[in-house]
Amino acid sequence: MRLSDNVGNTPLIPITLGSLTVWGKAEFMNPGGSVKDRMATYILNNAEKNNLIKKGDTLCEATSGNTGIAFAMLAAERGYNIKIIMPSNMSEERKSMMKFYGAELIQVEEGDFDGAIEMRNDLCKIKGWFNCNQFHNQLNVKAHYNNTGIEIIKQWKNTIKPDAFILGTGTGGTLMGCGKRLKEHWNGMKIIAVEPAESAVMSGNQPGLHGIQGIGDGSKFLVDMNFVDEIKTVKTICAKTIAKYLALKKGLFVGISAGANVKAAFEWLRDNDKTNAITILCDRGERYLSCL
Repeated sequence: MRLSDNVGNTPLIPITLGSLTVWGKAEFMNPGGSVKDRMATYILNNAEKNNLIKKGDTLCEATSGNTGIAFAMLAAERGYNIKIIMPSNMSEERKSMMKFYGAELIQVEEGDFDGAIEMRNDLCKIKGWFNCNQFHNQLNVKAHYNNTGIEIIKQWKNTIKPDAFILGTGTGGTLMGCGKRLKEHWNGMKIIAVEPAESAVMSGNQPGLHGIQGIGDGSKFLVDMNFVDEIKTVKTICAKTIAKYLALKKGLFVGISAGANVKAAFEWLRDNDKTNAITILCDRGERYLSCL
């Protein structure tokens, strides 16, 4: 059995505040420490099944961090080379983790995800590298429709259905794939997208620099806005505050985007007089120590 065979089957953890409960899918318990392990494994498994890559080939991806870590881990496990292109303002811990797995990092200007994606596409075309293409790859959505969403449904033991699935979006793959599966099972469940207040692109504003790494990457990417019922924005400082609270009061040492998800979820429940929401605890907190 390979390490990546253990991706998934993470617990669904209740976080309570008075009469309100946010159920967090503990994706920080994946081998690479984030929800991106699912998508990366799904994409590479598909590529190997269809003979698109072989041992010794070079993978390339543009990322804010967690996807890069996931692909770097898988490259080390399976014998691929890996090139990662990312904005320079991502955390030093994330960069160090990728390098430790053997990845080569190419950095672009702060917040320039479009530039990172364009460079990835150009390099893959010129050099014949395998383009993992997380931002526009429907396999990203299918990974969560076929796996994450099904797991949550099996883990849900309550007699009442959840009121909403509330989640920040980077590529949008988790929101769309998992959200579609959950909404098919629980008719009437609301889908709430979360984005940084400083880069509220889905809300119609311009991209901007923010500190909620992993979401708000400057475009809607895979998100179908017709599927989303509502958008909530969270300020970076608030996301960091809730991430610290989760560690201090709940023992959950998670990242900044998880803090944003939990804050948005509790606020939505309070404002809509509901009691149960599901979200994703995207990654481990130690990769943000220099930011927190």
